[in-house]
Amino acid sequence: MAHLIKLEDYTSRYQQDIQRYLSQFSRLKKERWENMKRDWIKANRKMDETAEETLDDWLEERENGIIHAAVNRLKNFSGRQRWNEKTMEIEMEDELMFYEGKTLDEVKELFFEDLFSAQLRWASASMLEESRMDPKYKYDQTLRFLVRQLPDNYMIMYYPVFSVGKAPLEMDIIILAPTEVYCLTMLTGETNSVFETSSGRYWNEYVHQSRNRRVNPVLSLNRMSSVINSLFKEHSSSLDVRRVVWAPSSIIDHRAAGMKAEMVDKRNHQEWFDKRKKNPSPVKKNQLYAAELFLQQTQTTSFRRRDFMEEE
Repeated sequence: MAHLIKLEDYTSRYQQDIQRYLSQFSRLKKERWENMKRDWIKANRKMDETAEETLDDWLEERENGIIHAAVNRLKNFSGRQRWNEKTMEIEMEDELMFYEGKTLDEVKELFFEDLFSAQLRWASASMLEESRMDPKYKYDQTLRFLVRQLPDNYMIMYYPVFSVGKAPLEMDIIILAPTEVYCLTMLTGETNSVFETSSGRYWNEYVHQSRNRRVNPVLSLNRMSSVINSLFKEHSSSLDVRRVVWAPSSIIDHRAAGMKAEMVDKRNHQEWFDKRKKNPSPVKKNQLYAAELFLQQTQTTSFRRRDFMEEE
C-alpha cells in the first residue's frame, strides 16, 4: 500500500520529516494487522489451523508494512483518561464481538478501510496544523485504487499545487518509485469508448457513434515533466521522469507519431500496475530526496489544530 504524501494543497505529516513518517506508518500498519488478526482469531475460535497459517503470512505477502488503527478504544490522547479493569474488559468484549462471524476477506477489507482513513488523516493534518479536506476524497475510487494497488515503496502526490515562480501550478498525479518518477494524467471517458490520439490540442473520443473533443492530456504531462526536470537540474538531482496517460475504462488508439508518453488503457491497465507491484527495491536515497524537494515546492493551506488551540 503506497504512501499518500501530499493531497492538493493540504498540510501533510510527511512535510515535517518524510523518512520518520514513512517508517512509522509502515510499523503501525504491521501492528494494526497483528491486532486485528489476534482479535479475529479469538472471536472465531473454530477457525482451522490452515486459516491461521494463511493469516500469519498474508501481510508480508501483501507488501511488508503501514498503519495503526484510528479506532483503538483502549488508548487515549495524552493519557488524560484511565480505564478501570471492568471498563477495559467490556471494551475488549466489544472488540471481539465486532469480529465474530466475519470472514477473512471481510477482515482484510476492514483493514484496508482503516489504512485508507489513516492515509487521508496523515495527508490533511500534521501535529500542529490541519486542512479542510474535501469529503469527496473519502469516496474517491481512483485514489483508493492507487493507494491500494501500488506497493509501500511508492509515494503518491495527488493533484498537488506547486509554486512555480510566484504563481501556483495545479499538477495531476505524481508517483515516486524507487528509481523513477511517473507523471500520470487520468483520462476519464465513457466505458469502452475509444480515444484517438493527436499531436494537436485535442483528441477525439468516439462513443455510441458520436464524437467528442477532449483536451490532449499530453499537454498536461509536458507541463508537469518540465517543472520536475527543472527542479532536478536546479538541485543537482535526478530520477528518470516518465509520462503516462491512464484511461482505465477506455481504449486509446495511439497512432500519433513523436509522442513520448506511455499509453495505459483498459487492455493493459492491470498488467501495468502488476509490474509496479513486482518492484522489490526498498525506498532509495534519491527517491527520498526527490520527495522532500517536491514537498518543499508545494503550497499548503492550513490552520492551527483546534485541540491544540483549546489546550493553550
